[in-house]
Amino acid sequence: MTRSACIALGLALGLAVSGQASAQDARFDVQAFRPLGAPQDLVTVGQSRPLSHLSISGGAFLNFSLDPLVLVAAGTNSKALSVVGNRLQLDVMASVGLFDWFELGLDMPLVLAQGGDNLEAIGTEGFVQSFTPGDLRLTAKVAVPGLRRAPEGSGFGAALTFGLGLPTGIQEAFASDGETTWTPGLMLDYRFESGILLALNTGLWLRPEREFAGVQWGNSATFGLGAEVPILRSSGITAVGMLSGSAPLEKLPDNPLQLPAELLVGLRWYSGLGLTFTVGGGGGCGCSLTSPTMRLFTSIIWVPSVTKEYAALERFKEPPEPPPPAPPPVDPDGDSVIGEGDRCPAIAGPVENSGCPDTDQDGDAVVDRLDRCPENPAGPRGREGCPLARIAGNKIIILDQVHFATDQDVILPESFPILEEVAEELLKHLEVQRVLIEAHTDARATDTYNYDLSRRRAASVMNFLLDSGIAVERLCSAGFGRSRPLAANDSESNMALNRRVEFTILPPAEGTLTPPCPSDPAAEQAQPPVKPTKGKQRSSP
Repeated sequence: MTRSACIALGLALGLAVSGQASAQDARFDVQAFRPLGAPQDLVTVGQSRPLSHLSISGGAFLNFSLDPLVLVAAGTNSKALSVVGNRLQLDVMASVGLFDWFELGLDMPLVLAQGGDNLEAIGTEGFVQSFTPGDLRLTAKVAVPGLRRAPEGSGFGAALTFGLGLPTGIQEAFASDGETTWTPGLMLDYRFESGILLALNTGLWLRPEREFAGVQWGNSATFGLGAEVPILRSSGITAVGMLSGSAPLEKLPDNPLQLPAELLVGLRWYSGLGLTFTVGGGGGCGCSLTSPTMRLFTSIIWVPSVTKEYAALERFKEPPEPPPPAPPPVDPDGDSVIGEGDRCPAIAGPVENSGCPDTDQDGDAVVDRLDRCPENPAGPRGREGCPLARIAGNKIIILDQVHFATDQDVILPESFPILEEVAEELLKHLEVQRVLIEAHTDARATDTYNYDLSRRRAASVMNFLLDSGIAVERLCSAGFGRSRPLAANDSESNMALNRRVEFTILPPAEGTLTPPCPSDPAAEQAQPPVKPTKGKQRSSP
């Protein structure tokens, strides 16, 4: 449907032969710019929300189009005849809302001025009539149930539309179709909280079939895409943009770019007086019968201040209120541990214990979450909730090493409290029948020396326990020298680990027998040493 391919001058000149009457019958309304009259409609693309109940609006659109109907020479794309070379048109409009669901409107177009070349080539001597009324349009809009947006609301919206065009214009002046036309349609849109509006319109334009300059012109499917973006929302200034056009139902053009469509942009101001001003421009592709190369437009729409629609427009200019702050988390026990993090919401407790009160199973005044030995009281000399000595499995665990004088079997006084607590554990746990006291050394010196030193040190510890009231038949001692290291003897710290005393609980014997002492590492049984006759001697003879 390009002007070069479909509106060839040779075809146009053929109309002159058919006479003036047939030429007039072939004429149609060349105006594709059909504005809408509600203050928040996007010029030629409508938004789905009807005007508020009993709200009225009135105003006018003034638009100027360049080359709305031009014939070009076949094969050259050069202008051959300006049928309507320019047009200045005024649309006087009014709308009313009913029950917040319906909107009725009318649009009376007036061609204030238009011009072009002498039309002798298409069968009529002279120029196109300059001033003429257009076809009166009656419109109706009804919101779709479930998709009706409130005036200040956001979200999706949808409405059904219907238009009726009455042949009040002059067909000879390309301002009328000469018959009644119908325009059913659908409007879809989405309003964001930020005020941005996106709209989609689709529908039909049912009009009489015409053939002009060899081109069939008649029923078409209409489309429109529009957007409004607030620029200074508090001042009511927004930007609008729209793409609208139509596609013939009989035969689509070979190239989509040949569809009669226009891209328009503009600025809008919602003033505080109920007046909405819009100004903008754009143009079409210049490749279709009714697609002008340029269009400029301006409009003013008035809504009385006593109407609900005026209040809706004023609310639109107000920035959206920020969401209310989230309520403070509930903390019924007042321990500052809130929500799912509080495992005991009704009882106060420290953050470190997930909001639950601290417990102390062993009653040693060290709470369980800090107690390394929660089931064993620390006692007055314990550390981190652990006693200096405690039974764990087949061992009596001591917190510190038993320290001896260097290269001697003399126990240093700093280790007395540890051995005293070992004795207390044995006195409390009479079910322990026999304990093997093991002494170990590092790898320095010879095996013979280390074995002898470790055996003497084990005997010194045994003597200490005997002096503390432990029966001799419950004790054994043995020296293992350096045969059982805990770590490689390659550093001072590792050698300190290897120099140690361990207490191993021997498994109970059957019946009433006491477990025997194990064999000495040197294949000799570790017999209890002879108890010294002088007090609590801390070393072997």
